[in-house]
Order: sequence, then C-alpha cells, then structure tokens
Amino acid sequence: MAITLQSRNNPLLCTICALVLGLAMSAPTSANAGGAATLVNDCSKEIQTYCSKVTPGNSRVVACLIAHEDRISPRCRLTAYLGSGTLNNRLKHLQAMAKTCSSDILQYCSQLRPGGGRIYDCIRKNRATLTDECRAGLAKLPPL
Repeated sequence: MAITLQSRNNPLLCTICALVLGLAMSAPTSANAGGAATLVNDCSKEIQTYCSKVTPGNSRVVACLIAHEDRISPRCRLTAYLGSGTLNNRLKHLQAMAKTCSSDILQYCSQLRPGGGRIYDCIRKNRATLTDECRAGLAKLPPL
C-alpha cells in the first residue's frame, strides 16, 4: 500500500503512517560515529534550523532532515539519504506490518492520538487479541 499525501484525509491511513514513522524513528540503526560526524558537518545549518528539537540517535535526525528535504541543501540531502539505508529498510518492514495490522489498529487504537509510540504501545497491549498475522509481525520487531 502506497501512502501518499492524498491519504491524509483517511483516519486509518493517518494512524498507520503515525505507527510507521513512530517506530522507524525509534528503531535501532547500524550507523557509526563517522556517519554521524559527516551528517553534522554537511547538515549543521539544516539540523539547527529544522531538527534542533529532535533527540539525536536512532536515525531520528536523518528522518527529520528527509522530512524537510525540499528545504535543505543538495549536499545535506545527499548525506541524509546516504545515511538512511537502515531507516529505509526498517520503513519497508514497518509499512508491511502496518498493512497487515490495519484492522487491529483500527479496532483497538483508532481513538488514540498518533505519535509518541502510543499506537505501538496499544498494539503490544492488545497482543493477545490481535489477528494471527499481526501478532506474528509484531513478534519480529525488536522492543522499542
């Protein structure tokens, strides 16, 4: 399922988007200190302007920069995308899981405000009553 800007008016898709982005931004990465230094060197102005309130680590700054890709310099954009390989793989996995769990998210978590890990926590809290497919997908995710 491709989630596009046209999907913003659909509450279920907005909830799924929030789940995917929330999990991705807290997912572990394999980035090394050299990659972080390059990101800071190439994107210091953009980080200060757009991502100063983002807690560093776990690809959160990379995700923030990519979210502002239309406003950042070409050099910073390239560095952010080069540093997003792990984030991209994680997003693909989470998008598949969000699709698999969409009925569970709608049933158990649709009244929650997306963000802050609330939907993830809701799904984990309701693990015993999830569909088999969703429970299997959730078991593959590392704890946040």
